[in-house]
Amino acid sequence: MYNVAVLMSSYNGEKYISHQIESILNQKGVNVTLYIRDDGSTDNTLKIIESFKSNVVTFKNRNVGLKNSFKSLIWDKNIEADYYAFADQDDVWDKNKLFSAIDSLSKLEGAGMYASNQRVVDSNLNFIKPLYGLEKFDLPFPTYKNFKQLFLHNNYFGNTIVLNSKTMQILREYRPNVMVVQHDTWVSIIVYMFGTIIFDPLMYSSYRQHEQNVVGGLTKPSSIIKKIQTLINKKPVYGILADSLIVGYKKRIRNNDLNWLVLVSKLPSLSSKIKLALDKNVKDRNLYKTLVLKALIILSKF
Repeated sequence: MYNVAVLMSSYNGEKYISHQIESILNQKGVNVTLYIRDDGSTDNTLKIIESFKSNVVTFKNRNVGLKNSFKSLIWDKNIEADYYAFADQDDVWDKNKLFSAIDSLSKLEGAGMYASNQRVVDSNLNFIKPLYGLEKFDLPFPTYKNFKQLFLHNNYFGNTIVLNSKTMQILREYRPNVMVVQHDTWVSIIVYMFGTIIFDPLMYSSYRQHEQNVVGGLTKPSSIIKKIQTLINKKPVYGILADSLIVGYKKRIRNNDLNWLVLVSKLPSLSSKIKLALDKNVKDRNLYKTLVLKALIILSKF
């Protein structure tokens, strides 16, 4: 039976975390150890976590935000297992979630990542819709024709991701000084470059939507004013992300991908903006979204 390390960051999650921990510890066909880094909770979250006496390891820390909280877990080399999974504090997992993922990953020889669809539910776990779907405002299924598409539009959700140990070895070769993107984005890019990503359209977990979500699964049309505000407040991250990938993995990255990352890393230089804006592969789902993407590049918001 495989050993699985489940990594969770908690913060003021007293309302739902107990149900989630129970669903993780009740996984069938695997041995689970749940590692929870509490990001400075001020409610009863820690008391609830500590009420679980077996197979739960708790780290009590100051508040550093979700990105850096997961960062400390990923790069903690004392956490060892055959497979690794990420968990949110407020979801509920089906009993076969991890076993189904490992059944797919165990067939791979190299680095691998598994991700899946999931049920979007309300705060009371009533079904709303699949996370990925075919409606106009649904998230598109995460299929990418090339590295540029993945880099620009990566939408694998961390709470469905399971990694094999070879992937974790590659991740731990380099620890970026600054995490400008969420852990699932970083991990997905690394695996796409150096391993295999398996996407399962089936649903093995319930992704709870409520007023305290850090990242939500429902996409809704927004007003013009809200879109403008988002554009104004947006901070550029992709140049920093590209530079981090180059620093950490330059010798491993394929030449075409490396050349493109170098171009992105030189932002906000005018020459890089022009080349990226004219790149036919720098595009989105439709003309409007593509024009917005190009505008972000030109306005140094990319």
